[in-house]
Amino acid sequence: MTDLFRAWRTANLGDTIELNATEPNVEQDVRAWAKKSGNKVIGTSREKDTTRIVLRVLKKGAEIAILPAAKVNFSDPDETKVTPKARLQLVVVDGFPLGLRTLEPGWKWSIHMRPLAKTLSCQVRHLGYVVSGRMGFLMDDGTELEVGPNDVFDVRPGHDTWTVGEYPAVFVDIMGAAGSQNPALAEGE
Repeated sequence: MTDLFRAWRTANLGDTIELNATEPNVEQDVRAWAKKSGNKVIGTSREKDTTRIVLRVLKKGAEIAILPAAKVNFSDPDETKVTPKARLQLVVVDGFPLGLRTLEPGWKWSIHMRPLAKTLSCQVRHLGYVVSGRMGFLMDDGTELEVGPNDVFDVRPGHDTWTVGEYPAVFVDIMGAAGSQNPALAEGE
């Protein structure tokens, strides 16, 4: 890791750094450091006893890379979280988290997430865009909402959610993507 820090200190924002290491768990350590420091691992490979890691320098101290354009893809997420009948693929674009949530038929927050969240209702705000499927919401005050393909929705904390019908509900989650201070909510709620 010493070589990585030396290269990082001399690199320019937007540069890539290639690290070849033989230490066990180096990939896990570099990924943890990159996430904490605001940088991004963009590729890894293994050959015999050597792990090759390529990362992009996006942050150095208080500096943040301002790139003219950036692209990420949900098929290569920064992180994937799986909970009962649900999956969250999380990407970060220039520090902005977006989640692609897939909720399987029969998924219901009060059944599948309440035991993990340990709250009576979901306490995360969700601003989202429905790609496919349908979802129902019941707010703590009794307000009901159903959303489907091409709907954009804003649901405040204090609700139950469930899939409607026999198809998965897939939506881009803008506000709730990063979860909350409650680790159970961040897992896949």
